[in-house]
Amino acid sequence: MPELPEVETVVAGLRKTVLGKTIQNVEILYPKIVKSDLKMLTKGLPGNRIKQIQRRGKNILFSLSDRNTLWAHLGMTGHMFYFGKKVKADKHDVAVFRFRGNPGELHFHDLRKFGRLSLLNHSADELPTARLGPEPLQVSFQEFAKLFRSRKRMLKPALLDQSFIAGIGNIYADESLFEAKIHPQTRTDKLNEVALRGLYWGIRKTLRKAIRTGGSSVANYLDVDGNPGHFQIYHKVYGREGKPCPRCKAKIKRILVGQRSTHFCPKCQRFDFAHRPENIEGKRR
Repeated sequence: MPELPEVETVVAGLRKTVLGKTIQNVEILYPKIVKSDLKMLTKGLPGNRIKQIQRRGKNILFSLSDRNTLWAHLGMTGHMFYFGKKVKADKHDVAVFRFRGNPGELHFHDLRKFGRLSLLNHSADELPTARLGPEPLQVSFQEFAKLFRSRKRMLKPALLDQSFIAGIGNIYADESLFEAKIHPQTRTDKLNEVALRGLYWGIRKTLRKAIRTGGSSVANYLDVDGNPGHFQIYHKVYGREGKPCPRCKAKIKRILVGQRSTHFCPKCQRFDFAHRPENIEGKRR
């Protein structure tokens, strides 16, 4: 599933290609993808100008000129591809957006069809993003520390809980924990001040580098222009079971934590040393 860096990369591409354009029509090729009223969406979108495009967690929000919001979620295998001219819809396209006075088209492509679209009225009480936790690149350290100290949970499942902290998935949880030298089964309330700072900066460092490199293409992720991301070449633990740790050369292990495949270094991320100050890198970027 695309995580924060991949969705941020898609949003950046959408801003370059469709921001400011007026929707002429939308063709829904797979109606089940629409989670709001289908007729209202197909009739309500034409004539609207896309005023703003934002990411919240793993969600994409298109702010429209009539003050309504088009909400999109890429699901597990969703892509948004922009073409500068009219093209034939692919068999895995679920929706096609066309624009007034412009030959370009935006295709929502989804192999497994777990993606979602909804047209949300501006008077709606709650957006689908209302219950998300804080953004990891925006939350202050003080708020971050308070959040973790207020819970008694295993760390890896907490990082994957979108109501706890938004946008982090399996790849970036594993990579961030490696950066911080923290075992994925450590309890959130057992992290001391230094360990919390290590995790806070480990998450930010990992996500920022992933965004700079266009995200991770470990399966079928591509950006708006159809280009793969490159952060997978920088993965230090994720998908590297049995390979040497880039820090200590111990073999990377894979275990199940909260029913999710989890990669870590058993030497750098020892469970009993996970939250001791001497195991947290002092240098922060």
